[in-house]
Amino acid sequence: MINDIKKMLQNAQLQQQVKAATNLVEAIKIIVSAGAEKGYSFTQESVAQAIGSLKLEEPELTEADLLAVAGGAAPLSIRCCSCRCGNS
Repeated sequence: MINDIKKMLQNAQLQQQVKAATNLVEAIKIIVSAGAEKGYSFTQESVAQAIGSLKLEEPELTEADLLAVAGGAAPLSIRCCSCRCGNS
């Protein structure tokens, strides 16, 4: 199911809708609805669990990463990967 959600989120319009959601519950409802349109039978609970597992897979963000995302600072360099090896 996670791969199905990732595949759906490659759609720019769906990405914008999810990003525009005011909270996680609304974002999950958007994903469930979009999934139903594509023939998937996701439940809100299953999507919430999938999102939770994705969060656990991602490395923790540094304060600089958080500031860059929030618009407080520009990233110093573009990383080649998420391992923070220093290669740009």
